[in-house]
Amino acid sequence: MPADGVPVRPLAVVLHSRQPLTTDPADTFDPAAWDVVVLTDAEAGDVLREDVDAETPQVLRASREAWAGTIRGLAAGRPVQIVANDEYCVAACARLREQFGLPQRHPSRPEHYLDKVVTKERLAAAGVRVPRFEALRDGVPGPEHGVPWIVGRVGLPVVAKPRTEANSRGVRVLREEADLRAWLADHEGDHGWQVEEYLDGTFHHVNALVRDGEVTPVQAGTYLGPLLDLPSGRRLGGWTVPHDDELARRAHALDAAVVAALGGEGAFVVHTEFARTTDDELVVIEVAARAPGALVSELARLHAAVHLERANLALQAGLPVPEAGPTGTQAAWVWIPVMPGERYRRTPATTSGRLVHVRRAATRTHEGASGSLGVSVLLWHADPSTLAADVRTAATAAWCS
Repeated sequence: MPADGVPVRPLAVVLHSRQPLTTDPADTFDPAAWDVVVLTDAEAGDVLREDVDAETPQVLRASREAWAGTIRGLAAGRPVQIVANDEYCVAACARLREQFGLPQRHPSRPEHYLDKVVTKERLAAAGVRVPRFEALRDGVPGPEHGVPWIVGRVGLPVVAKPRTEANSRGVRVLREEADLRAWLADHEGDHGWQVEEYLDGTFHHVNALVRDGEVTPVQAGTYLGPLLDLPSGRRLGGWTVPHDDELARRAHALDAAVVAALGGEGAFVVHTEFARTTDDELVVIEVAARAPGALVSELARLHAAVHLERANLALQAGLPVPEAGPTGTQAAWVWIPVMPGERYRRTPATTSGRLVHVRRAATRTHEGASGSLGVSVLLWHADPSTLAADVRTAATAAWCS
């Protein structure tokens, strides 16, 4: 309390780079008690996802090298919290928190969650099933050597991934030898890549809160399919798995094993994506020490009373988080692409509760060279079969024409 008796308002700095916030920071940091600034090294208009119903928060743009000085200037000696839910800011946030004397909230070894090769190496060493994989440590080989080596070590189809990207950026499924040969020719000599086994089966995710090694289950879900190919017209989406389902139990046990292998120090959300193979084996594909994207945080709010992104920001700041538990509601999300020459035309009838957001790309004829996200759909209902029918409708109806 300063000498004049007026309470000092603490400052919350939310770091941003490439992954937009899916929630209003004011939902985590009460504007009556906090000053909130989003600090970004990207365009100021990109910090909130288009469908977030909120006024744009105060945004400052600065290079990463200037972030520490910018925060010191903003704080001016008052208490500060530095938080992030952007994959591309997690390591920087951990460093800045240490610089400002804040408690460790991110994993003590962020690379365990950020580097896909390190992640799989540690999981495999702990007995957690991961795809067969090879790190291209000396750079991407040329086709003459690379094709027989990768086919012999990993097989076909094969998935090529950057080691430290997120949101499926750069991921390619190479189904035929000719596809692999062309990819190797395009990337020969490039560093930071790995290749891994392509998995048949269904695709899922599981989310939990981590507090100093204690893992609190929140929600498990199933995807419509791989989170790829929206530009070519694939509809993306998923739905919640009922809390009492056997798959949910197995998924949460898998998530706990993942955290034990990668490190559970700190306070954060863990998001694990896995495949359920035709042999009923659960295979971990990706892990993140942050809340997931798409509408998965909203699904968790409806299904388990915890909004995952808000929870992740609150955990980092040492703020309370609601207790997770069944709400009796199942939820789903579907993203509809708008293709070149198309625009949004209609919303099909559904029984479930729903929230539909038509994005700017679909409000007039889309003139891009490939598909773009056109319509975002959130669905919820108490009855799983009713929700499933509405997901089928949303995933197959002609929204754009």
